[in-house]
Amino acid sequence: MYKNCSYPCPLLLSPSGKKNQEVLLSSKKNEIIDLVCDKKIIGNICVDDIFPINPQQRLLQIGAVLEEKNYIAKRIGEYAVTGKLELNEYPLTSYKNFLEEKKKSLHAKKITGIIFNANPIHRVHEKILRDELNHSDLIVIFLLRHHREDFLDFTLRKKSLELVLNNFFAKEKICIIPLDSTYLFAGHNKIILYALIAKNYGCTKIVLGQKTSGLSLYYNKQTRHSILDSLKGIDIQISLLDEYVYCTKCQCLLNIKSCPHGKHHHITYDSNALLHFFKLGIIPPTILMRKEVSALILKTLLPQREEIMKPIYYNILPSDGIFSEDIQEDFYTKLTELYKIKN
Repeated sequence: MYKNCSYPCPLLLSPSGKKNQEVLLSSKKNEIIDLVCDKKIIGNICVDDIFPINPQQRLLQIGAVLEEKNYIAKRIGEYAVTGKLELNEYPLTSYKNFLEEKKKSLHAKKITGIIFNANPIHRVHEKILRDELNHSDLIVIFLLRHHREDFLDFTLRKKSLELVLNNFFAKEKICIIPLDSTYLFAGHNKIILYALIAKNYGCTKIVLGQKTSGLSLYYNKQTRHSILDSLKGIDIQISLLDEYVYCTKCQCLLNIKSCPHGKHHHITYDSNALLHFFKLGIIPPTILMRKEVSALILKTLLPQREEIMKPIYYNILPSDGIFSEDIQEDFYTKLTELYKIKN
C-alpha cells in the first residue's frame, strides 16, 4: 500500500554490471551521474544516497516466477541509488497529450484500456474491441513492448494491429499506446501496474483476459476470485474476460460460457499455436486471422520467397490484368481466396 492505494514492489534503480557498481560505489552525495541507454545519454540523477540491496530478496519482492528468475537476476545489481531524476525526453508526455486531445475531440467519458500483446492479432482481439466499442467512447490499447522480443517483434505487431484498425474499425475511437513490459511486470505486480497505468492515463475501465498471468485466478463455491479482490484505492472498473472460441455448430465466435456445445465443436485461438503457422511459412485459415494480417507477417518474415512465388503469381492466380507492386502480400491474399473455391 502507498497513500492508501495498492502498489507493487518498491521501484529501485539498481543497475547490474561491474562498471555500474564501480560508478555507484565511487559517487558522492549531490554528484550528478549520467544515465546511459544503448550508448546514448538519456538523462541524469543527482545522488542522494547509495545503499546495498539483497538481489534474492528483490526477486521475491518482484514476484518473479521460476522461468524468469535467471533473466531478471542478471539485471539486478547489488547497490541502488536514490536522488532527483531528470530525463532529456519524456516520451510518456507526448502520449498523454495525444490522449487528452482525443478525449476532448470525442467528448469521451467512458474510456476503456485494453492490454494487448497482439502476438499475433487475431479474430478474438477484434471481437473484444468491437464489444467494448459498444460501451466506450474511447478505447486505449496498451500494446506490450518486451525487452526480449519474441518471434514477432514490436514493430511488426504494431504494424499488424494498425492494419486492422485502419481498415476494419472506427479508428478515430481507438488509439495505441506502447507499454514497455520490463521485469517489474512479474507476478501479481503486473496486475497492479496495469490498473495503475490505465488509471493514470485517464481510463475509467480496464479489460483483462482471465488467462492473464499474475491474476492468481481460482473458484470457490462457483465464485471467481483473483488478485483483483485485494486491490484497494485504485478507482477504476476492472473487467475479466472469459475465453472465446469459434463453435462449428453455432457457426460464430462467442464466449465459451454462452455455448451449449462440447469442446469437440470448438476452434480455439491459442496465440502460441498461431505462431507455428508462420514458423512453418503457412498462411493461417481466415477463421483465425485476417488474410491481410497473415500476408503482412509472412512477407516480413520470409522476404526471400518472392522469386519462388512469381511463377505461381503470374501464371496461376487470377488477375484483372493489373499486377500489384507488392507481389508477396497480393500472393498470400489471392491464394487464400483460391482455397475457398469448391469444385
